[in-house]
Amino acid sequence: MSTRTSLPAKRSLLAATAVAVLGCGLAVAAPAAAAAETDIVINEVQSTSSTDAPDFVELTNVGAEPVDISGWILRDDDDEHAVAVADGTTVAPGEYFVIEPKSFEDGFGLGKNDMARLFTAEEQPVDSYEWTEHAASEGRLPDGTGDFVETEPTPGEANVVREEEQDEPDVPSDAPVVINEIESNGDARGDWVELANTDENNSVDVSGWTLIDNKASHDPVVLAEGTEIESGGYLGVLTEPNFGLGGGDSVTVRDAAGLLVDEVEWTEHASTTLARCPDMTGEFTESGEGTFELANNCSEVVQPEIEVSPWPYNDEVTDAVAAGTWGDDMSGIDVAPDGTVYAVNNDAGEISRLAGGPETYTVDATWQPSYPDGTGTPDGEGITVADDAIYLATERNNDEGDVSRPSVLRFELGEPGAVAATDEWNLAELTGALGANGGAEAIEWISDADALAAGLDYDPSAYGEHFGGIFTVGIEQTGSIHVVVLEADGSITELQTIAPSEAVASVMGLDWRAGGNQLFAQCDEECDNRSAEFRIADGAFERVDEYAAPAGMDPSYTNEGVAMTWCDQAAETVPTVQWMSDSAHEGVSLRTSAGSDCTPGGDGDGDDAGSDDGGNEDSDDADSDQDGAVSVQTSAERGETISVTVAGREGEEVAVWLHSEPQRLVTGTVAADATIQATIPDDAELGEHSIVVRAADGTTIGSAPIEIVAAADADGELAVTGAEFSPVLPIAAAALVLLGGALVLRRAVRA
Repeated sequence: MSTRTSLPAKRSLLAATAVAVLGCGLAVAAPAAAAAETDIVINEVQSTSSTDAPDFVELTNVGAEPVDISGWILRDDDDEHAVAVADGTTVAPGEYFVIEPKSFEDGFGLGKNDMARLFTAEEQPVDSYEWTEHAASEGRLPDGTGDFVETEPTPGEANVVREEEQDEPDVPSDAPVVINEIESNGDARGDWVELANTDENNSVDVSGWTLIDNKASHDPVVLAEGTEIESGGYLGVLTEPNFGLGGGDSVTVRDAAGLLVDEVEWTEHASTTLARCPDMTGEFTESGEGTFELANNCSEVVQPEIEVSPWPYNDEVTDAVAAGTWGDDMSGIDVAPDGTVYAVNNDAGEISRLAGGPETYTVDATWQPSYPDGTGTPDGEGITVADDAIYLATERNNDEGDVSRPSVLRFELGEPGAVAATDEWNLAELTGALGANGGAEAIEWISDADALAAGLDYDPSAYGEHFGGIFTVGIEQTGSIHVVVLEADGSITELQTIAPSEAVASVMGLDWRAGGNQLFAQCDEECDNRSAEFRIADGAFERVDEYAAPAGMDPSYTNEGVAMTWCDQAAETVPTVQWMSDSAHEGVSLRTSAGSDCTPGGDGDGDDAGSDDGGNEDSDDADSDQDGAVSVQTSAERGETISVTVAGREGEEVAVWLHSEPQRLVTGTVAADATIQATIPDDAELGEHSIVVRAADGTTIGSAPIEIVAAADADGELAVTGAEFSPVLPIAAAALVLLGGALVLRRAVRA
């Protein structure tokens, strides 16, 4: 490595001595301000470090005179993130001035897709630098005037170009041991590495050997004294809690003397495991299945054909925040009863309140949560707004990032800033052992009134103070949803565990239709952004249907939160849906699809994605083009196939639904005679219903009433049109079809 040259003066900006944080009262950067004329420039940035050194932004003065930078403001790509320089601060010519933005009470860290922006105290732009992958570090060469290149971290000193490590090459061990298989997705054991002894005649003593991933700051796994791998045998090594294995990561194995045994690097998770094929000797490839401490399964990976229903609502998906509103690591999202939107970041743990909408939002306020004792940085994965407070589902304390801590935390938000949880419920006894990155990922509160109205087998009076409802909590590693009662005394009672399915194997977001009977579970890119719908029937949650991602949503997006807003409970109403992604795809983390326009006098255009009258029974403003678009016989028997006429839609793909409890009957193409055939379910409830027809983009074409009758009552009369449709509120009396397993159990965990 090149020798660093120090200038006569260098300074480091510390929270206690040289910088004043203006906190939440700090003014947001004024748009379109004129650039300042100054000799101060951003000279070096660091957003990550293999040695856990702090993030920093280094300034330098390229002029001939000192520059007073009192009150100058540093921001990242979020206008709400800001720290300010203390009064009386000047930078001499050629001097370096370092800002560590995360070291302040209301500071912030720099992300892997982020930027550093410098403003004067009067909000005039001074300089900025943007990067799309973590900067570790990047600086100007020559200092102050050159382009940014990869440099050695030199805060407060002249920049030095990064050079490849000139250490002596690794001396290989002669041990006949190889890395044979890698599980980076976390099975029931968590992440693991399998070693294999290629010597068919002799055992190998691996006492004191070490395994480490690609971060030198992690503690290596050290194999215990007396550990051996028998001849031709295998040894599985669990890497957690020392470290988890990521989608882009590596494993290095060294013997007790520090000699290199084997190392493997990969760029993405395997759907099964990474394994040598042929076993022990071949190159790494995706295995047929994981085979912990057994010979590798080198059969071809057969991806199962997943059959799900099309997305039932608006397929058009649009950006809902400006690019750069957040960096990476956003996760949960929820909408309060008053319409306020809240989101949470899983790295910084920061809670954001949004303003604006429904198409474009801005960050209105932020809170930095901690555990009840005021310490730690909760890994906020899921968020739900109850009547009394906000609750977070968390996987771990990010200050101890290798240790699982699957908790629900309760917060009463006051003025923006730091906020400590009032309560914590650790779910470890319910979930069993989990990886540090496989815990509580999603959460949704359901009021006692909704639970009882929907028919849940549950008695609120059997519990003490429990915050007016129950909670559903999704666990990333297992894919299970735990239905629990959380009491103020710390007690946890589990009412039900909902098992995952093949189509929706992991739960990243949850949302309940307030006032109705629908629970939605969102998966991420691991399931191509599929989702599942559950309803309460016969006293418990049952899986009703599973859906593909909307046509307008890239299935590779890392969506980890979902929120659905229904303007009323009418059967025709289509929700406005919001998805929050962990990565800022194209710079954007929040996306939305518009729902029904249920405002008084709504004309069904624009935001109306699903109903000609917004679900309002008495509306006089329905789109007249839809009057009579759908017609059907007035009554039908259970199991009868009926002909549904969809005027003017010949050759188009449509979906036919039976309401009031929405149930898809068929998806297909309208024939040349403008009809499509649909069969009434054998278990359809007798009485008044309606046939609803939706286009492929989720918009409602029209509807017509139909009565489900006993066999002797069917009259086969034709054609009552959708103009007479009167929606019926969803009720919980109808039995639902169970498409996925749901294990009912009750178990109390006492604090």
